[in-house]
Amino acid sequence: MAIAATPDGGGYWVASSTGGVYPFGDAHSYGSMSGTVLNAPVVGMAATPSGQGYWLVASDGGVFSYGDASFFGSTGGMHLNAPLVGMAATPSGNGYWLVASDGGVFSYGDATFHGSTGSIRLNEPVVGMAVTPSGNGYWLVASDGGVFSYGDATFHGSTGSIRLNEPIDGMAPGPGGGGYWLVATDGGLFNFGSAAFDGSATGDISPLLVNQLASTGGAQQVLIVDAPSPDSTTATLTAYENDGAGWYQVFGAMPAVDGANGWLAGPSRTEGDDTTPEGMYAVGSTMYGTNADPGTQFPYHQLVCGDWWDEDSASPTYNTFQHVACGTTPPYANESEALWTEGNAYPSMAVIDYNSPPTGPLGSGIFLHADTGSPTAGCVSLPLNDLDAVLDWLNPALRPVVVMGPDSVIRSF
Repeated sequence: MAIAATPDGGGYWVASSTGGVYPFGDAHSYGSMSGTVLNAPVVGMAATPSGQGYWLVASDGGVFSYGDASFFGSTGGMHLNAPLVGMAATPSGNGYWLVASDGGVFSYGDATFHGSTGSIRLNEPVVGMAVTPSGNGYWLVASDGGVFSYGDATFHGSTGSIRLNEPIDGMAPGPGGGGYWLVATDGGLFNFGSAAFDGSATGDISPLLVNQLASTGGAQQVLIVDAPSPDSTTATLTAYENDGAGWYQVFGAMPAVDGANGWLAGPSRTEGDDTTPEGMYAVGSTMYGTNADPGTQFPYHQLVCGDWWDEDSASPTYNTFQHVACGTTPPYANESEALWTEGNAYPSMAVIDYNSPPTGPLGSGIFLHADTGSPTAGCVSLPLNDLDAVLDWLNPALRPVVVMGPDSVIRSF
């Protein structure tokens, strides 16, 4: 899709990838490629200064002119290194620029070439361009929000160093050429220079779940385990990090398994009830596993004979890691886990700091561990590859937390 506004801002045209043109407001139709078989999809559009014509450009550089828009040339017969992604008209309407995804710029009519990124190795492809009011310069923008200025176009900033929730999709010049706006595919808007922020479309799009939480407790990394209902034994785990510019999702959603008896509020649980505790909890200071350290940033202890998790609520070391001499049976053994024997579940794992330090027999040994193919006794499990990716990402300096529970209550934590 492509869009162009009328000169007075009272309307606009929308062009489809098949070349159909749809006018709105005071925009009028001057023709389209609708019904014509195109060699390549339409990717850009520009209006003439009078608003009585427009151009369409296809990804192969074919240009189609309508109304008082004159044809000045195209790349339709050229071999392009990268497909075209957009176009912009000169202020006089007697020329235009075409821009490719590698940042190559092609000028026609009275459009002057001021430079390009065609010879630069880009981190992300160019997705759009905007022209200064004089026509003596232009900006290019890449999908990571990197901005490149040429001619009398001044650099006012970019999102190139910001982790975006969604990629940048286009840009527009601000008043007098003293700034510009960048827009992302989720409707997020970023303003620079004299371009004012007047709102964005992100309010109409479901925000990240982490942004819907009542609190993140100052954490910069959050794991959210969201179950569809209180009695569900399956859930979805998503991971988020805040880099100072805002939250972004780190991995794709991961399938998780939880307690055999579903979920209960943390203070309502009892030891051995096979429910997973709802709430927000820190990640334990040490990670464990029968396998060697998969690459974690936390201190990691490879489990050996004699390593236990004390799950005897009457024990003075209840809900803590304990080591005894190999072959020794500790007094809490009947109610506890011999961790080194649980390689199927604990090849690697993180401790979820529930009931720690203990405030009663509310449950113990709540871990993030490997999926065994069955509901858990209260832990959260993931496929091993997903688990190791999460454990390696977690950074103690960023104070990670786990927020978990059924969807009906998870936003309240």
